[in-house]
Amino acid sequence: MYETPPQYPPVLPYATPSPARRRVLPLALLPLVLFGLLFFGGSYAASPEPDVEVQAGFAFAEVDGRDVVLAPYSRHGARGMFQLLTQDLFQVRLAATDPATGDVLWDTQLSDQLIWEASVLAAGQRHAYLATDSGLVIVALADGAVVAEGSEVPGLGDAFAAVRTAYAYDPESRHVMAMNAGGEVLAIALDEVMAVPVDPATAAAWSGRLSVQRGPGAPTSATGVEAALNAGTERIALRQAPNGTPGSVLVRVTADGREIPVGHTAFHGARLVVDGVTAVAAATGHVLVEHQRSVNDPGVALSLVSLATGQVTATLAVDARVDRALVGPDGVTALAAGEVLAAARGDGRVVPLGVGLADFFGSHR
Repeated sequence: MYETPPQYPPVLPYATPSPARRRVLPLALLPLVLFGLLFFGGSYAASPEPDVEVQAGFAFAEVDGRDVVLAPYSRHGARGMFQLLTQDLFQVRLAATDPATGDVLWDTQLSDQLIWEASVLAAGQRHAYLATDSGLVIVALADGAVVAEGSEVPGLGDAFAAVRTAYAYDPESRHVMAMNAGGEVLAIALDEVMAVPVDPATAAAWSGRLSVQRGPGAPTSATGVEAALNAGTERIALRQAPNGTPGSVLVRVTADGREIPVGHTAFHGARLVVDGVTAVAAATGHVLVEHQRSVNDPGVALSLVSLATGQVTATLAVDARVDRALVGPDGVTALAAGEVLAAARGDGRVVPLGVGLADFFGSHR
């Protein structure tokens, strides 16, 4: 018996694109891809790094059990067309950096204004508080996210003062103090975000210390020619090098006034780096000296000197004089000098900390 062969649907000529058609689209996109690589990649390779300036208002805080430096800094410019199209040209950012390892835990943008400053007032377990040119800013220590700022701070609202001098920290009561635009004094408990009015006595005490008028920040002195060594009675000082040698040498001044040489290195244009009245790095058995790079080179360098041996254990060239130096809980010293944030460590090294570095896409690391 004859069986009818099975029927199949006809093969349509347009069901599957021809091999030639498959190649048309990628070939058409190839010039665009090459142009994008040359345009964005070439501009990135040819562009210099943006200008970075570390601001003096940095402070230590604890994040995940690590003592870190919270450092505000300005970043002006963009590297390459991709960053120019996607990033703010002017930025002020806050970086959390571990001075012991150099790791940047997080880096967050605070402002897109050309001239804008921030100072870290205090840090608790969860929050850090900054006095800025736009008012108070509260950030989360875990990731740097802005929790509240300006008029968003509960209790301040629209009466907030957009000036750094309206905010300060009271270490005795562990409160951030604030003055609003009406002259009222309020306080925020450490790790809280709500500003509440204070009692009349506290208001009277802080009314003369806070101001809603713009003015220069408090002057800081990061260097000197003589400084204390820890809490002892001995001091470290710079004296004219003997025998007509140009420069200054280090001497240790005892309680009875005797001067004992600390090494024989002569530093030109030298100053001791200090935190208040104490020589930084003294807790780790060192002193830090800011000086000219050589008698013929007025550029600035920082040298760490061992108090025990008088030997220079490390030297770091920087682009400016030291703006501020601060000793951390473990004795590590953080310092700001122009575009450099550096750490003087107990192992005798002075190393720059990598704030302001960004990849091709502008992501900070």
